Amino acid sequence: MGFTGKNTKKADGATRTTVVAAGTELVGDIKLKDNLHLDGKMEGSLVSQGDVAIGRSGRFKGDVQAKRVLVSGLLDGKVDADRLEIVASGQVSGEIKVRELVIESGGQFIGASQVKKHDAPQLKQVGGAVESDSEPTTNPAVG
Repeated sequence: MGFTGKNTKKADGATRTTVVAAGTELVGDIKLKDNLHLDGKMEGSLVSQGDVAIGRSGRFKGDVQAKRVLVSGLLDGKVDADRLEIVASGQVSGEIKVRELVIESGGQFIGASQVKKHDAPQLKQVGGAVESDSEPTTNPAVG
């Protein structure tokens, strides 16, 4: 078929990777707890709690939601991830919503992008002074 491994963690806590081999074509929706490496073709919706890698021969059309997405092949659709990396042979077209976008020389992106906000300490006003939710800092030079 083209799948190897199961979508569970090994006894040592390491993350597993599901592989869709070259020559395999999938149509439909997939939801994974771990990583996916795509060398074949897939059309549909993909949700992974781990990373998604689209290999050089990989072709994906649809929606991807994952922690990180690495594209060496072709991706056409929507991406929602913390990090999208398009390497020299990679091509992405569509809409992306990411915290980090990396495009290597030779990589291609055509579409619309939106940057997700990073988690930052929230400022709040207390008694006329602005305070931060983060740890207080002290300056030893101030007496």
